[in-house]
Amino acid sequence: MTSVVVPTWQPADAVCLQQALRLTNESFAETLGSAARTVAKWHANPAMKLTTEMQAALDTLLSRATEDARQRFAELRSAGAGDSSQVAESVVALYGATHLHSALEFLDELRGSAPGISLAAVANRSAALNGHEPTGHVDRGAVADRLLDFYSTESGLEGAVRIRSTEGDMMTSLVTPKGGLAHPKTGVPSFRFARRTAAPRTLGSPDLLAVAETRLAHCLLGGTRFSDQPTYRLVDIEAERDGIRAQFALTTFARYALTWDLLETEVLTALAAGTSVLPLREQLLPTARAVLEPSARECVGGALALSAFARPASGNRPADYVLLVQQRSSRVLNGAGRIAVIPKCFHQPTNEAAAEVDVRLTLLREMEEELFGRVETDNSLGPSSVADLLHPSRMTPAMRWLTESSALDVHLNGFAYNLVAGSFEFPALLAVHDETFWQRFGGDIEANWEASGLLRYSSADADGLAALLHDPQWTDEGLVACALGLKRLAQLNPERVRLPAFQIGVS
Repeated sequence: MTSVVVPTWQPADAVCLQQALRLTNESFAETLGSAARTVAKWHANPAMKLTTEMQAALDTLLSRATEDARQRFAELRSAGAGDSSQVAESVVALYGATHLHSALEFLDELRGSAPGISLAAVANRSAALNGHEPTGHVDRGAVADRLLDFYSTESGLEGAVRIRSTEGDMMTSLVTPKGGLAHPKTGVPSFRFARRTAAPRTLGSPDLLAVAETRLAHCLLGGTRFSDQPTYRLVDIEAERDGIRAQFALTTFARYALTWDLLETEVLTALAAGTSVLPLREQLLPTARAVLEPSARECVGGALALSAFARPASGNRPADYVLLVQQRSSRVLNGAGRIAVIPKCFHQPTNEAAAEVDVRLTLLREMEEELFGRVETDNSLGPSSVADLLHPSRMTPAMRWLTESSALDVHLNGFAYNLVAGSFEFPALLAVHDETFWQRFGGDIEANWEASGLLRYSSADADGLAALLHDPQWTDEGLVACALGLKRLAQLNPERVRLPAFQIGVS
């Protein structure tokens, strides 16, 4: 039986007990016979002195707690034992981290607290953390199997995207709604912007708040990069005879990154630890039906494309396409350390949401930023002072050449939901068929900070492509985008592409 004695209760001890009991500020205050604002002050001011009566009430509450709750309390108290000077330094750092302020405001909204409470909570977690703590290695297939198993307990999970080759089946965590949207469509996609759409409401449970605070603490310590910008969220999508019809509204990146996006970290951590418990998923995305209802959540996501550049024959190599694949940086929030196609991006506007709602515009902008050296668009601290960030006069030489010569071929190859975080994915192909581009600009192409490395493959190397498809380090969405992109590229120019034998479809 866990025995914990607190000689003198400090606000941090009381907060640890609240988290161990999994109580909201209101419920914790009611249990203690206090006011919710008193509990809120403990979060905001770790130097407060607690009255004798409150000390006794906390002693009683701890003594009546279950064994599991006492164990959690002991662990939380031990983990948060950093000295007050470290907490103070974290508070000062957070005040200076203006790029995180809107995220902290959202956390206050999520927990239903007064402004500033989340800043104090994140400062305490930052003081207790020892830098970035990477998740153990978990391969792509294990993640897909765990998520498909989670949702297969409910009847009706259909449309899981699968790749089949002579080396075996590869199931993915991508699923399609009715209509088989994982297959390339011949119709023209349509994208609409909805100005008046109610934002989904999220319950700030203790588990969710704890993980969200930890994410921001890591961002403060420099482990990951966080930019809270206006972001499109999907509210409706349909597969029609003449193409995909999608409707988007606006949200902010923080509202997604501190809620549904945390599901990726949870499943990776659970698999690395050998546990099957996924409490956040049970709260935020509990059923297959919930996955297919984007309007009920912050359904954020985007586009990712296989980039292919034609080049002339050289030596024993025939004329082919250069295919680019990225190794994801440890600083990104999604797919850190894994491989993916490039560009891989969230669907976001620069400053005119209705005019930029087409996913293909985001792909072009991100291609220029992630490969051609364009300065990134960053609206995290407010709108840009530039009237038109996407004006041709602001393009890099490489993108200007592609635009003026109409040499860039953009193909959206389908649509799917990603079970990892309930996000939407538009796998695509960006193909340049004119060899002149690679001869003129191939030496200028360089990945930005989102990639730790850039891998190059030949479309004429069937064996190399087969090994690439079976690499366990893929993100699922990257693997599907690569497979669909290869199929489409082979249709467009079969003389330059030698595909390994594989099929992609839905279960």
